[in-house]
Amino acid sequence: MYNFVIFTDVISKINAQIENQSHGRLFAIVHICGKQFKVTEEDIIIIEGHWPPEMGDELKLEKVLLVGGSDFTLFGRPILSPELVTVNATVIEKTLSHIKTRFRKKRRKQYMRINCKFNII
Repeated sequence: MYNFVIFTDVISKINAQIENQSHGRLFAIVHICGKQFKVTEEDIIIIEGHWPPEMGDELKLEKVLLVGGSDFTLFGRPILSPELVTVNATVIEKTLSHIKTRFRKKRRKQYMRINCKFNII
């Protein structure tokens, strides 16, 4: 019971800082496609490999591991609940990047193969 009171007190102080815009620069660590990214407002991140969303799609990133500001940091165990934190993102570009080449050869067996694969960013 005592921990719950402290928890609600801390959350109310953080909400008051956010309402008054006295929190400094907020940041979050999110988990996307098997990788973790530290993001702030107006950041651009590059995600390699095949990813289903198309250009212009707005996403709600639900796997938020940590959120922080100048005076506070909230850790998730393992992730923060979606009721506490919302992180939104917009897909601005989706293009083909460099070609990954996989070369296989068996010595003295007259065997060579080259596989080319395009990466989608």
